[in-house]
Amino acid sequence: MAASKTLYWKSTCTSCRDARKALRDAGVAFVDIDYAKAPLDATTVAAIVAVAGSVTAVLNTRHEIAKSRGWKTSPPAAAEFAAAVAKEPNLLRRPVLLDGKRIIIGFDREAYAQLK
Repeated sequence: MAASKTLYWKSTCTSCRDARKALRDAGVAFVDIDYAKAPLDATTVAAIVAVAGSVTAVLNTRHEIAKSRGWKTSPPAAAEFAAAVAKEPNLLRRPVLLDGKRIIIGFDREAYAQLK
């Protein structure tokens, strides 16, 4: 059976490595996309935003670009955000686990423990 889950992560991120390990330890099949090595394009980011329901859900508000543009209180449109992440992937909160129409943003141990 093919993996229906996709993990977008960065190998330099501790939470991402923990999430990846949790999936492997639980025997969960997933597609592994390390976007530090293979940057995401705007179309992929837009799809992540669509499943998440908003830019706010996936925006890394601690990033300098987000701070300087005031995105914490006034997030950009999805297309603008997607283009920005394609150039600066650290604007995306991580890890991001897509499971069909469900999304888990950040490493939520309880949510990961419930995955099969």
